[in-house]
Amino acid sequence: MKREISVGIKTKTETKQAYTIDLSHGGMRVGGALLKLPVGEPVELTVDKGGEKIPFLGRITREDGMYYLSRIGRDANAFFIRITDARFSTFVSSNYHI
Repeated sequence: MKREISVGIKTKTETKQAYTIDLSHGGMRVGGALLKLPVGEPVELTVDKGGEKIPFLGRITREDGMYYLSRIGRDANAFFIRITDARFSTFVSSNYHI
């Protein structure tokens, strides 16, 4: 499902803001103008739902190249994050029509 939702991505060294590009039960593709994420690195992804920040654990599984994000009006570096947290599939089913 194509949704440009703001998310936080916490790596070992910093927290970055990104936007979702595609959302599925197993993970999400995210993008950001200056986003650089090493493939294979574990991350904590934080989704803001109505003011509540919900964290999910995941891993960067691939770099998807450039993608145009309407929300920021420019091209962005895209990455797929496989969510390893079992709660994620339930969260997606409960909050989005996929």
